[in-house]
Amino acid sequence: MIRGESVVRRARGTRRGVAILIAAMVFGTTAAWSAPANAADSAPPGVTAKEIKVGAIVGKTNPTGVPYEDVATGAKARFDELNKKGGVFGRNIKLVKTYDDQTRASKDIEAARSLTEEDKVFAAIVATQSFAGADTLAKAGTPTFGYNIQLEWSKGPNLFGTYGSYNCPDCPSFSPAYSALKAGAKRMAIFAYGSSPSSSDCAGAIKNAADRWGPKVAVFDTSLSFGFSANDVSGAVQAMKDNQVDFVATCMDLQGELNLSKALQAAGVTGTQFYAPQGYDTETIKQLGTQLNGFTLPIQFVPFELAKGNPGMTEFIKAMKARGLDPTENLLVGWVGASLLIEGLQKAGKNFTQASVVDAINQITDWNANGMIAKVNWQHEHGPAQPGDVGCFAYVIAKDGKFVPVYGQPGKPLVCFPGNPYPANLDTPTYEGA
Repeated sequence: MIRGESVVRRARGTRRGVAILIAAMVFGTTAAWSAPANAADSAPPGVTAKEIKVGAIVGKTNPTGVPYEDVATGAKARFDELNKKGGVFGRNIKLVKTYDDQTRASKDIEAARSLTEEDKVFAAIVATQSFAGADTLAKAGTPTFGYNIQLEWSKGPNLFGTYGSYNCPDCPSFSPAYSALKAGAKRMAIFAYGSSPSSSDCAGAIKNAADRWGPKVAVFDTSLSFGFSANDVSGAVQAMKDNQVDFVATCMDLQGELNLSKALQAAGVTGTQFYAPQGYDTETIKQLGTQLNGFTLPIQFVPFELAKGNPGMTEFIKAMKARGLDPTENLLVGWVGASLLIEGLQKAGKNFTQASVVDAINQITDWNANGMIAKVNWQHEHGPAQPGDVGCFAYVIAKDGKFVPVYGQPGKPLVCFPGNPYPANLDTPTYEGA
């Protein structure tokens, strides 16, 4: 994950059991899908004899400084690698336009309309904190790929989030509970920002899981202010001391977690472990080093440290290094989305249309981006969990300036639990990998 990302980003969730969720929406879909009623019978938009045009909407301008534009960069890198090999059906895939929606709903809608009505792209890549243009892309039938960090990803069977498209705010967030239990924690503290409903909802999801699976929630505080100081949390620190809290999980930015950690240390409390829902980033560990010791970070893909032997991750990292880039989740999200579009095109056949590509993807039951992510069953991923569906995370612990993968098995670092029904306990996960 990317340093400094927003609460919205960290509160992401999918129908497959992704931990922390921000709002509710139910969308049912079947595997097959018909084109919009106004679709023309002529050539698909954005397709010429030599080219398939793709557009992007990114929240480059945003209050947290998250480089969402890297998602478009990752997608372009994947297209470039494909084009070197001749493209798909003799056509190159080209990223022709990228809009910055400035993290504003009106700008996002405007960008979606521009891509579909003026630029007439075949497909879209989206990474923003404000996906108000989802309705426009869904109505147009434009195959859309990207960061599934909002409820809007459930608005159409043509919207494909990286790890699935369904968000569930009421689902227990097993990832923090599992991390706490694996750390041997006995008493947990949960914190969130009072000014952010999504942060508070996220904290509720963590508490639901802890109440179900443990450990005991000794402190629950959703009143913190963004940018708080040590003095602002003196009461919370005392409550943690009084209740002998040994594990902290939050729905805050990484800086907020560090502020809490420093406040605890200043009060003479050491050894408390933290669950950090964001921060898995090369630059972060370089800058913070041992300040992150004891922080557990969940991720929804194979850790970069375990790329060896994983074909998809090896190819991705090689492509990033060739461009002088350190691998990050934003780059990976773009790469995976572009790969899914390519897969859909290939399965749809040389006479593909937008509708046939969407249909082809929604028939895939085991998409894992060549081993990079947990398997996605696109017959289910636009709606609530069905029997047999699982949610998966890999975990790393920061130790002496490095991220160390933990809890997985050799070649299978992703730890998975069923989402329907939920397990009685978190003692017997399954594992996925390359």
